[in-house]
Amino acid sequence: MQRVDRESSPLEVNQRLSRSLLWQLQRNYFERHGIEAWSSGSVPHHITSSPFIADAYARVVMGFLRDWSMDQHSETVLDDRQPVYIVELGSGSGRFAFSFLKKFLSLQRSSVLKDIPIKYVMTDFTKSNLDYLRMHPWLSPFIKEGLLDFARFDLESDNQFELLDSGETLANATLRNPLIVISNYVFDSTRQDAFLAANKNLFEIRVSLTATQNEIDTADPSILSKIDISAHKKPISGNYYEDAKWNRVLHDCKQRFTDTTFLFPTAALQCIRNLHQLSGGRMMLLSGDRGHSHDDLKVAGAIPTFALHGSFSMMVDFQIIGDYCQQLGGQVLHPARQTENLNISAFLFGDPAVDFIETRQAYAEAIEKFGPDDFFTLKEAVSRGYNSLTPDEMLTFLRLSCWDHKRFRECLPALKNHLSNLTSLQKQHLYEAILKVWDSYLPIGEENDLAFELGTLLLEIEFHEEALEFLQRSVDLYGMSPGAAYNIAVCYYGLNQMDHALDYLNQAMSLDQEFTEARDLYSEVQSALLNATRRLRRKRRA
Repeated sequence: MQRVDRESSPLEVNQRLSRSLLWQLQRNYFERHGIEAWSSGSVPHHITSSPFIADAYARVVMGFLRDWSMDQHSETVLDDRQPVYIVELGSGSGRFAFSFLKKFLSLQRSSVLKDIPIKYVMTDFTKSNLDYLRMHPWLSPFIKEGLLDFARFDLESDNQFELLDSGETLANATLRNPLIVISNYVFDSTRQDAFLAANKNLFEIRVSLTATQNEIDTADPSILSKIDISAHKKPISGNYYEDAKWNRVLHDCKQRFTDTTFLFPTAALQCIRNLHQLSGGRMMLLSGDRGHSHDDLKVAGAIPTFALHGSFSMMVDFQIIGDYCQQLGGQVLHPARQTENLNISAFLFGDPAVDFIETRQAYAEAIEKFGPDDFFTLKEAVSRGYNSLTPDEMLTFLRLSCWDHKRFRECLPALKNHLSNLTSLQKQHLYEAILKVWDSYLPIGEENDLAFELGTLLLEIEFHEEALEFLQRSVDLYGMSPGAAYNIAVCYYGLNQMDHALDYLNQAMSLDQEFTEARDLYSEVQSALLNATRRLRRKRRA
């Protein structure tokens, strides 16, 4: 543990951005926090982990498989002795992988590609995060079927994957099929350089870090909120990088831009270079991030900014990534129009017989026509007007979201306002929606208890038996609470199982001795039992 006194020296002076201490501080944050970085809500991730984006990606991956599944003689070019590997870089919360596997397997198993073996590989550079995901009960069915494996992988340096469960190694010498790589909200958090292009001259942007407190601990995971970052420019000439292709991309930027600061995603390019070699030049990288893919979206003279959210992130220049991929012989699919929240680009390598026609069509349908960025823009508007929607309209929007639990939770207060007026058919539709929302959900220990919310909603429409199942799931995930015990008792009361109702009311009162509603219901249940006993006695005497 190293402590730095602000009065003695700053943390860092005039350092090249990609070599800055910032990136080690970033790694410290994720290593210290593990899954809590996502479960606490500190690191934003839902837009790239939602069922909607998983569905879109599944369709693009299916297109890629169709391109490689047949040659001009209608014979498969895939080697069925080994699965097609789908590798996710920086799996984080695990929610994207969970949703993707559900969406993709549903599509594949009802298609002509149903016999193509696949294996999904979740990766992270932090061991604790992988340990959590490997033990997650929601993921275990995929592991048991041989559909899911894990690998500790540092995209800034590693060039092969050591699979933790099967023990296999994915390397250039062992990989038989084209590789599919997914990268969401990863490149924006990895090493970049910054430059200023002005009057056909190029300047590197160097950073200095200064502590905002007298004494700080550089191993403190919250240190990023305690430092100031300043930028300084320095003229450069000649080749800046060892890689000639990187230098050509950088030189092209110098010629194209006028008084423009831009980021150069060094870690992303290094990762692509390694994966391209590993895959033997047959690969698709599907990447979503905060960024842009067109020159006209760059802001003249703008200084690169850092978005701080526990960790930090920077914009990703997908056009630079695309330029580099084209130098490697790849093809690039960028959004045709400006994206507001999420740029999703596809980078295609190899030479299938049909020249990626199916991948292009799938990208056009799933990303371009109405993709994750469009849905996010739409949901921002819809979320401001839930109270003006009917129950049927809310369920229609949830269907469009692919039954996203976060969208469901947002509309829940408005939905509850209509419960007393729902028809029997609408209640049934609501129940079916609840099942779909739960099916798309992966719990990661967050504070909000979705199972409890779904259970109490079902209780309000008097689906007692169904509510009981969700309330028990709540107890399994979060333990017994006074509220859970009370609502379980209400379910049993509604099912006329009075003894069970009394048992759970006793639990509720033991957990909260001031629980007035539980005491009142306990008296009501006892009274009901007494009356039932009296009626039974009168019937016997008669």
